[in-house]
Amino acid sequence: MTRRLLSIAANTFRETVRNKILYVILAFALVVIGLTWFLADLSMGELSRIIADVGLASIHLFGVTIAVFLGITLVSQEMERKTIYLVLSKPVPRWEFVLGKVAGLCSTILLTTSVMAVTLFAVYAAYSGKAEPGIFVASAGIYLELVLLVCLATLFSTFTTPTLSAMFTLSLFLIGHLSQSLFVLGGRATSAGARVASSLLFYFLPNLEIFNWKNGVVYGEIRSTALLLPAAGYLVCYGAAVLLLACLLFSRKDFK
Repeated sequence: MTRRLLSIAANTFRETVRNKILYVILAFALVVIGLTWFLADLSMGELSRIIADVGLASIHLFGVTIAVFLGITLVSQEMERKTIYLVLSKPVPRWEFVLGKVAGLCSTILLTTSVMAVTLFAVYAAYSGKAEPGIFVASAGIYLELVLLVCLATLFSTFTTPTLSAMFTLSLFLIGHLSQSLFVLGGRATSAGARVASSLLFYFLPNLEIFNWKNGVVYGEIRSTALLLPAAGYLVCYGAAVLLLACLLFSRKDFK
C-alpha cells in the first residue's frame, strides 16, 4: 500500500514540477518579493515592516494561485488524458490514487513555498541587517492553509469541472478568512436561530484565519513555532474529513 501511494505521489510531483505555468507563477512571485526592497525605499514608515508585509502577502497570493490551479486538475487531467484507466486497471484502490495525488501536489507546494520564504528572509535580512525567524513561521502557516485548499480542490475535482472546482475552492478561500467575523456577528444577533446557524456554519466551513500570522510577524510579535501545533491539528482533522469525502465520491465515480 505505502509503495503504491508513494509511487503515485512521486509521479505527481514530477508532473507538477515540469509544469511551465508553475515556473511562470513562481518566477513572478520571486520578482515581486525582490521588488519589496525598492517598494520600501519609496514608502514611509518602518521600511522592514513593509518588506515583511508585502512579501508574506505575495507568498500567500501566489501560493493560493498555485494550489488552486494545480489542485483542480489533479483528477480531471488524468481523465482527459485517459491515463486514469491505466492506473485503475492495476491493483490500485481509488482512495490510494486520490491520497497519492494530494501528497505529490503538497510536496510541490512545500518546495515552492520554501523557495519564496527563503527569498523573502534573505531580502528582509539584507535590507534590515537582522534576521526575522517569524517569516518562516508565517510561511509555515501559509503552507498549512495551502494544503487544506488542495484537499478542497481535490474534493471538488472528483465530481465537477475544473472551472467550477476553481470557483468553489476560491469561494471557500474567501469565506474561510471571513468565517470568524461572521461567527462574531452572528453571536450578536437577537434571533436564537441566527446564532445557531452562524455557529453551525462556523464549524462546517473552513476557518483559514487559524493559519494567518502575517500581522504578528510584521509587528514582531511572532517568533515561536508553538503556533503550528493547534493549526496542524485543525488541518489534520478538517483535511482528513474532506479527503474522506473525496475518496468516497471518487470511489463511486463511473468512468465508463
